[in-house]
Parts: sequence; structure tokens; C-alpha cells
Amino acid sequence: MLGTPQKQTKKRHFVVQFTDYENKILSFVTSLRNVTAEEISNMYNSRWAIETFFRWIKQNLNVPGLFGTAENAVFNQLFAALITYVLLKFLHVHGSKEENCKRMSFAGFHRLLLCDDLPIEWRIGVKGRFIKLELYNYG
Repeated sequence: MLGTPQKQTKKRHFVVQFTDYENKILSFVTSLRNVTAEEISNMYNSRWAIETFFRWIKQNLNVPGLFGTAENAVFNQLFAALITYVLLKFLHVHGSKEENCKRMSFAGFHRLLLCDDLPIEWRIGVKGRFIKLELYNYG
């Protein structure tokens, strides 16, 4: 039973314990009676993976709000944001490979690119990378 003697639950709950990948013991309280401890562990791991994925989307894809709630609208907005992220990451990685470019974090690169303050060495490196891609695609 959960709660204090004055405010105790009427339903009985199960406490399920398992160890995670770091050998930490995790305890969960559930009212599900027809589910095994292993299934509850799998549910937790799946939920945690989903939460981690959405945290990554919020931190990296800069999607403050969705334009629509329809499935197609959500997919289109997330795909557009993901494509933009991959292109920016591509430019950052290949721009940082240029010999005369100073090292820069991805966040710094992104900020300077948005403000149109990217150093000239980076602009030349990024433009050169696009020219090489065009030659490769049409060559």
C-alpha cells in the first residue's frame, strides 16, 4: 500500500526492481498485475528511449512548436528540421577539415552562420566544399 496511514491508497501496488546498464537498481511502483517484471523493465527502457529522442530533437533541431497537429504536418516539419541539421553538420565537419580554419564548436558555427559573421576562412572552405560536391555530382 502507498501513502501515509491517513491517506493510504485503496489499491495494492507492486514494486518492481531491476538493474540498468550501469548496474544501478531501479525501483518502480505499478498497479499492473498481469505484467511481469521483465515486461515492465522493457516498457521503461522503451519510454526512456523515446524521451531521450525527443530531448535530442528539442536540443538540436530547434523545433520550438509544431505548425500542425496532423501526422503528416509533424513528419514534414521534423524531416525538414532534420535535413537542415544534417546539412549544417556536414558543412561544419568538412569546413573544420580545412587547414587554415580555426577550430570551432558546432554551436558557434551555427550561431555565426545565422548572424552572417562566419570568418572568411570558413566561408571559403564551405564554398569550396559545395563546388567539389557539384563537380562530383555532375562529373
